[in-house]
Amino acid sequence: MLTLAPFVIVLALAIGIALAGYLTGPRIVSVPAESVAPTPTLTTASPATTPSASPAITRPATPGSNDALEMLGVHNELRAAVAAPALRTDERVIAAAQRHAEYLARNQVGGHEETPGQPGFTGTSVHDRLAAQGYPDAIASEVATSFSSGTDGVRSLWVLPYHRLGLMHPHAVVAGWGHAEIAGRIETVGVLVYDFGSSAPDQVRSPAPGQRVSGSWSGEESPDVLPSGAARPVGYPVMVLFANAPMVDLISAKVTDASGTEVTSYAVPQIYERDYVAIVPSRPLATGRYRVRLELTVAGAPVVDDWEFEAER
Repeated sequence: MLTLAPFVIVLALAIGIALAGYLTGPRIVSVPAESVAPTPTLTTASPATTPSASPAITRPATPGSNDALEMLGVHNELRAAVAAPALRTDERVIAAAQRHAEYLARNQVGGHEETPGQPGFTGTSVHDRLAAQGYPDAIASEVATSFSSGTDGVRSLWVLPYHRLGLMHPHAVVAGWGHAEIAGRIETVGVLVYDFGSSAPDQVRSPAPGQRVSGSWSGEESPDVLPSGAARPVGYPVMVLFANAPMVDLISAKVTDASGTEVTSYAVPQIYERDYVAIVPSRPLATGRYRVRLELTVAGAPVVDDWEFEAER
């Protein structure tokens, strides 16, 4: 049974990103290391014109690495697992991410905006910071977290539904990652650039069909994806994201275990784009196989999406 979260959305719904040129990036507020509790911002970007970028050159990730290419490698591994296209790298995008990570750490602040005159200022918004590095007119978003290492930070952000939205997006084409540790403050920042004319699969599911994921999630994300008073921890968030920015509405959702027993789920509010649907099982999932059935309308047409994944504890 689907439980619709009956709480007030305090942020205005964002207009479709491909049409309006807006993209959102969740942000970190103020949390200790190894904690992820971001809040959202809206980032205005100019119409997409994507400068050339290098092929998807990455390095095998070593545990606890803060290397930009190894962070991108982890990101691309996560995308490959859900059949999303590999991201290219670009030194300018890496530089924008690295400079913002240094700004956040040096000033002991969180967020996506910088204040002129503060140490390390390179631009108010991610759009400004990309332009400062010679990458203007990009549709872009940004994610940030405070975590023990860069590669672990990438993995931690992937679990969060609102953050995973950009990280798994089929029209993301370039990503740059940065990490800074200054005076005890740790910051990991990812900058993504999108091209809505790029070739992309019609949809991306996470977990992907047959994928094995952790059965439990803390449920901690800001804004909260769960209704007020919901018990935590919960199950692994389930998402489907469509290419070409169609309007997607959830009619019903059902998650069942291998015995056919239904697991109640919460619907994640669409406070950003309208090209996705996400649900969260209301309790941690035991080890085993689960089936997801979503009844949707996609660009006004009825669609039933049905697949299975595995959970482990």
